[in-house]
Amino acid sequence: MSACNRDLNRFQLRHMRLVGAMLACSVAITSGVPALSGRQELSNSTQLILGLLAAGPIIGTMIVIARYLRGETDEYLRSLVVRSILWGFGVVMVSDTLIGAIVEYHPHHAPFGLFNMDIFVVTSMIALRIQLWRDR
Repeated sequence: MSACNRDLNRFQLRHMRLVGAMLACSVAITSGVPALSGRQELSNSTQLILGLLAAGPIIGTMIVIARYLRGETDEYLRSLVVRSILWGFGVVMVSDTLIGAIVEYHPHHAPFGLFNMDIFVVTSMIALRIQLWRDR
């Protein structure tokens, strides 16, 4: 991990670790909720609580990214991060549209799970790495 992040300062590394922690929480929650709901029929209030619980890491990630953008002093890096976030959001929108169409027209393929946060973070990180590599 340190070889991958050798160019990051402490501020950037801290925020990257926080986003990684939020991603791990999201994976744990989204993989645990279908297993819990598959065993029994859940009440509406329990489903609402599970939905709010699944939204927690997403809200946390938004706060971490906002804090990073507010604290980053290098305008070039801030621009790269914003472009990476836009790429991540775009991939999430395309994948949601594709998965929504598949589930709408082929309901037997419904158990996809909730992968929005995972797709967003991974594609944003990949887009940032590609931009940094391209601009060297």
